[in-house]
Amino acid sequence: MKKLLLALLPLTIAGCDSYYYTAGRFYDARGKNFAAVENYEKFLKDRPSDPRAAEIHVRAGELYADLHRCLEAKRHFETAAREFPLAESWSDRAKGGIMDCPDYFPIDSGRTWIYGDSVSRGKNMRLDAEVRLSSGGAGGMIQTALYAGSKQIRSEEAEYKKAHWMVLQKSGEDWAPFLRYPFRKGESWHARRDNADLFYTIVEDDARIKTVAGTFENCLKVREVNPKFKGSWKYDYYAPFVGRVATTIAGPGFENPNTELIKFSR
Repeated sequence: MKKLLLALLPLTIAGCDSYYYTAGRFYDARGKNFAAVENYEKFLKDRPSDPRAAEIHVRAGELYADLHRCLEAKRHFETAAREFPLAESWSDRAKGGIMDCPDYFPIDSGRTWIYGDSVSRGKNMRLDAEVRLSSGGAGGMIQTALYAGSKQIRSEEAEYKKAHWMVLQKSGEDWAPFLRYPFRKGESWHARRDNADLFYTIVEDDARIKTVAGTFENCLKVREVNPKFKGSWKYDYYAPFVGRVATTIAGPGFENPNTELIKFSR
């Protein structure tokens, strides 16, 4: 009987409106993601130019993103951003959604990471990081504490944000991008941080790396070149929905582990 009532209730409140729109909102409000997105997609198929289409594309994308089904999420986000540019609030939200699925640098409240040197696996050097302030994942402040053994030797705060298809770190009065969409092999960009010119390239978009915290698949492997250090560069590995999981030092013919993720909380 309960299932029958749930099935009939959207019909009673739809009236002259789209049944699928009303049913989607009904199931969405009750946390029934699969039923909600199924009805949202039927609504979009029936009424692709409806004034509410941008909103529903974004919401469908967010539901898929919650399930880590990023191919479907990206399809909805890209449609909202491309086909409804005048719906600025939804278009901007769609662009943020594209950056967050998969999210290679999560900045939501409560996130913590512990990194350690790869030689001693954190016994000699350890870096604790925690998101202290967050604006819903679009930006925030990360506090870090560096330890030599058990002694804390430094504490810092760094501000980050996601904007203009980039993930940026504040450097003085400027913002320096260390990740940039599209997240695919061969993409490159330039940034200036701490009075240094840095050059970035995504050398792999499906890298696999093993750390103390576990084995991570489908990682971005990003090369950072600082011309001041001739003949060497570094690689940062970013895992989907986790963040940076490892850093290596490399050069012609070699790549050596430097730091790696020891522990993290979502």
